[in-house]
Amino acid sequence: MVSLREYDVVKVVKLIKAERSFDGSEGIRRAPAVGDVATICHEYDDNDPTAVVAVEMTDSNGLTVWLADFERAELELVRRG
Repeated sequence: MVSLREYDVVKVVKLIKAERSFDGSEGIRRAPAVGDVATICHEYDDNDPTAVVAVEMTDSNGLTVWLADFERAELELVRRG
């Protein structure tokens, strides 16, 4: 398994926890979905490869569609950040 790091672009490949807390910009905010491509914006514990990470998906204007915590097992690397 590839180690995911801060600033990596990732795809959501499964939702272990479908009902999760998330935030986003007013008017475009929605829940994360399988297939979404986003960026890891924070590693809570960069020494623990199993620790959850904060992931943000933005639209073409840079507004936040969603910002949520994910288990790394829910994500697949698209591109190194």
